[in-house]
This record gives sequence, C-alpha cells and structure tokens, in this order.
Amino acid sequence: MLRGITKDIYDKKHQEYADKLQLLETELSEHREADYEYQTTVASLISVARRSKEIFENCSEPAEKRAFLRMILQNPTVNRKKLCFSIASPFNLVLELADRPNLLRRQDSNLRQSD
Repeated sequence: MLRGITKDIYDKKHQEYADKLQLLETELSEHREADYEYQTTVASLISVARRSKEIFENCSEPAEKRAFLRMILQNPTVNRKKLCFSIASPFNLVLELADRPNLLRRQDSNLRQSD
C-alpha cells in the first residue's frame, strides 16, 4: 500500500532543505573568500621574502630598516660581536620551503591530482 505525505509535511521539509541549502551556500562563499585571502597573503609573503634584501638595502632611514628587521627577525641578540637571531613566522616557513624544494613540488602535484 502506497502512502503519501501531506502538503504540510512536504512544505515543512521543503523549507528545511531550502534553509539548509542557503546556509551551505553562505558557508561555501565564506570559504571561497577565505581561500582567496589566504592565497593573496601567501603571494604577498613570498614576494616580500624574495625581495627582502632589495627592500632592506633601499630603505634610506635607519628607523625603516629597524622596522623591517623587527618584522622578519625574532629575538635578535648580539653575542661577541656576532648577530644571533631566528626568522619570525611566517617568513621561517618560506625559508624552510626554499631549503626543501622537493616538498613544494610534492604538495603542488597533490593539489593537481585532487582538482
């Protein structure tokens, strides 16, 4: 025996699914926007990292050079006339990728496979 659903039940379920679809579309839009912002930030970071020597050398004011170094260096100290420091995040990640180009290629090939 076939049983149907009432119009009220249908309308209620239809509205629930329409609301859920709207929520999912909003979340998808937010994720796309965040992905774009992330890619833009990474591209800017890599650009600054690649041009860091040129940027530093072209800074004419000592205050500008100090500000640039503060952005890139973490915990700089001078020990027996030798500068000791670590690279601040996220610049340290760019440096690590530069030291391991195979890692970057492997991640790139994984991205192409998932497309």
